[in-house]
Amino acid sequence: MPIRPENKHRYPPDWKQIRERILRRALWRCEWPGCDALHRDVGWWREDGKFIPMGRALRDAGAKAGSRIACAGGGEIKLIMIVLTIAHRDHVPENCADENLAAWCQRHHLAYDRAHHLANAQATRRARLAMGDLF
Repeated sequence: MPIRPENKHRYPPDWKQIRERILRRALWRCEWPGCDALHRDVGWWREDGKFIPMGRALRDAGAKAGSRIACAGGGEIKLIMIVLTIAHRDHVPENCADENLAAWCQRHHLAYDRAHHLANAQATRRARLAMGDLF
């Protein structure tokens, strides 16, 4: 996930090297239990949550991320590209200890951060309402 400009100062100057080290540790695969999505792979998520990489036939036919392909049973699937992100398990960007960092696909990073994002959104809305009361 991109680092927000207002949080950039919270990351160490060697963040790019730390990120690379964690991705190498993960062998460029999502470290979420049961997920083996590969960084920059193109495919789709099945209903059961398993990532299915695009096969050679689709690649040879020119399919790429963003393409829609017809399903045998009807309907279509939109192809996506997996991008691994580095998650801070404790949500503290300053804590870059290896055991606090995980290489996760966007799907699992967002799932892990869901409660944290909801709490932040609620605090932001409350602060915005309070500002309105001041004026």
